[in-house]
Amino acid sequence: MNRTKIEYLDFTWNPIVGCTGEGCAARERCWARAQAQRQKHKCPLCYSFTPHLHQERLNQPFKRKRSAIIGLCFSADFFDINVQPWWRDMVYHTIRLAPQHIFVCLTKQPSRCVGSMFNDYPLDNFWLGVSVNRKEDLWRLEELRDYLRVKHKLVSFEPLYEDLASQCNYDALDGIDWIIIGAQQKPNLQPDPQWVENLIGLSNAAGNHVAVFLKNNLHWPEKLQEFPEKYMNRGI
Repeated sequence: MNRTKIEYLDFTWNPIVGCTGEGCAARERCWARAQAQRQKHKCPLCYSFTPHLHQERLNQPFKRKRSAIIGLCFSADFFDINVQPWWRDMVYHTIRLAPQHIFVCLTKQPSRCVGSMFNDYPLDNFWLGVSVNRKEDLWRLEELRDYLRVKHKLVSFEPLYEDLASQCNYDALDGIDWIIIGAQQKPNLQPDPQWVENLIGLSNAAGNHVAVFLKNNLHWPEKLQEFPEKYMNRGI
């Protein structure tokens, strides 16, 4: 596992690396692929970003006894079409045996989650999220909210490319525990501050009051003046 600069995580853990890029709005600016390509001389599959399993990494979470929030396969899409189900089963086994940690997983392919092991045996320490960047991605939120029987759900609106709240009903975030809002980096592309305000308003409209986390890359007026405690909530 590696320490990470992602503010809402302590570590990232990548037993699976690579994805096909299906449904990715930022494929050509993918920071995960750029990071994986640093392994050119160690792992050709990492360099080509072909989905593959690093079995030698499966025991890494056991080496840390103190609890941590761990980003699961942030250098992959855990539910990519080319990720073998038995790879995921091995990862779930590690998660089950490391209850001191919380594992956060983001996917752009939630339709492939149906029938996954966690749907039959929900894990208390497994948080499943979807990435939603534009209105064409809102089906992912609906899939997560309405069809997946995972205990903890989050949505990452990073990078935020459109006013997505205006495309949603007031109850769009019902059953969602946590949302993360951020901007595009390299090149920097900031969302309209009103789009951020609208998402925060949508989170307040949800029946269970969704926790909000604003990324440091977001140049949002209220955040620049004062970083409110409620928007530092990691939701976990």
